[in-house]
Amino acid sequence: MERRDFLATAVITGGTVATAAVLGPVAWTALSPAWSDRRRGVWADVGTLEEFEIGKVTHAVVEVPRDDWAASLRRRGVFVWRQSEGNVTVFARSCTDLGCPVTWDPGNGWFFCPCHGGIFDRDGEPQRGPPKRPLHRYAHRVEAGRLMIDLDSIPPQAG
Repeated sequence: MERRDFLATAVITGGTVATAAVLGPVAWTALSPAWSDRRRGVWADVGTLEEFEIGKVTHAVVEVPRDDWAASLRRRGVFVWRQSEGNVTVFARSCTDLGCPVTWDPGNGWFFCPCHGGIFDRDGEPQRGPPKRPLHRYAHRVEAGRLMIDLDSIPPQAG
């Protein structure tokens, strides 16, 4: 083997190994969500549909299935807005700006974030303050008269 052929083979082999070392982890990271079974959904019971009066926003607490030491994370507050008999929206309690817990003011019909003065309307759309995105909404379903929400349907920090 001549020196020129040896160097060409060495450069090609080295380049191939370096490319695989860089692109391998990138490809693994990009494709791993497709292999994950995380999106099966964790459904939690919010209560019977009759507990939520039509036309009102109601605060509810949901039990989160966890078997670790974090007892404070086993309960999650949500707001349920029942617009009509079959039309329900379940909002996460966290503001979309910094994640502070929002409160519902039934007199004004607004959600308020105490951290930066963010205001959301009844639909969860931002009206004032720094929040630019609407309140997160849980995927939900009604099973045998009970309202269920998918705890994995919003970003982890939003719950």
